[in-house]
Amino acid sequence: MARSSILKFVLRSCYFTLLILALLDPSFGEINGTIRAEGRDIFLLVDVSKSMDATDVQPSRIEKTKFEISRIVNHFTSDRIGVIVFSEDAFMLSPLTFDHNAINLFIPRINSELLPAGGTNFTPALELALDKLTKIKTSNKSKVIVLMSDGENFGNLDYSLLNRIRRNGVNLFTVGVGTAEGSTIKDGKSLKKDEDGNVVVTRLEPDLMRKMAAETRGGYFEVHSVSDSFVDLIKQIENISANLIDQRTVTVTANKYFYFLVVALFLLGIDVFFTVRAFQL
Repeated sequence: MARSSILKFVLRSCYFTLLILALLDPSFGEINGTIRAEGRDIFLLVDVSKSMDATDVQPSRIEKTKFEISRIVNHFTSDRIGVIVFSEDAFMLSPLTFDHNAINLFIPRINSELLPAGGTNFTPALELALDKLTKIKTSNKSKVIVLMSDGENFGNLDYSLLNRIRRNGVNLFTVGVGTAEGSTIKDGKSLKKDEDGNVVVTRLEPDLMRKMAAETRGGYFEVHSVSDSFVDLIKQIENISANLIDQRTVTVTANKYFYFLVVALFLLGIDVFFTVRAFQL
């Protein structure tokens, strides 16, 4: 009986020790693994000129644009997204990134005061986006530019730039924000006026944006109070095949708690079925 009791003690000590080791979550040994990131590279180009403050689209053109680009950011969770704001010049608000939470922090800050006052010029924004996209060593077929504006372009559009976009296979989509009826623009407490003192009425001018989409074999969409074709835009982007964006080999330690747990349970089973007989005199 003494020998059996000693065996019981040793057995229980062993599996209790093994259970504690399993709880400590031991990891040792190295395993090489490959992490693959597949998706699209999407640049969102946002017009922040003063005309985007017009209220023919409620609550305003620029607020509606911010809402729509948030939909893109939250929908394409596995894609890299960047944001460029532009008026007469262009500024990189966010480079291409998988960190969509960071982009969502930038979006509320977009307004018509971000860049110096001036007219709208599509060329600098398109050049900046194309330059960044063509430097990335992935298939151009998975690269997307979405330009959102009311279409009032006061610069000279470089049509050779559109040819480069088409030749490189980059997908260009233009989104017109506004209405044909248009609206006035607030300038402080009054309404914005031209040099002759007439109240300025800004209207959606879709012709150039349609032409840009046609020249690059992309698509044109509109967002206003009556119609919102942004769902169609999202479907068009979804149809673009994803590409291998990044691939890395990482070395990790292997978790071994399972082996300790299995042996401990095996010894526990022996303990349950192995009994110590007590003899009475």
